[in-house]
Amino acid sequence: MYERGTVAAVDKEFITIVCSKQGDCKTCAAGKLFCKSKVREFKALNTDGLDLRTGDTVEIYLSPGKTIGYSFSVLIFPLLMFLAGFFLTGKLSDTVSEGAKVLGGFVGLAAGFVIAFFHNSLTRKHQYPVITKKIDYDEE
Repeated sequence: MYERGTVAAVDKEFITIVCSKQGDCKTCAAGKLFCKSKVREFKALNTDGLDLRTGDTVEIYLSPGKTIGYSFSVLIFPLLMFLAGFFLTGKLSDTVSEGAKVLGGFVGLAAGFVIAFFHNSLTRKHQYPVITKKIDYDEE
């Protein structure tokens, strides 16, 4: 997914990008009533070593696969761990109550969140959007 944004800050490792959809909302009648368009600010990587300064317009790319993978690790994986904890607690003994199974499920859920947190913190740099090019006003 490609998107345009404006450079808000330049660090050694990351570039802070500001994006806004307000231009799209001007033509939408429902946008005035229902949408609360806000400015989004996030960090991106400058892997190509582009000469960027505050105020430059850039194009960024975020891989759909990375987005889906991150969403899976944050949302779906803990739910799967809940199910695993629930069923594994039931397999320990035939006399385990439903409450103990649910407690085992919540332990699995918590373990899923902890595992997802550590996995995402270790692979965080690979999940950032990448700046693909600097957009000059002459190109538009």
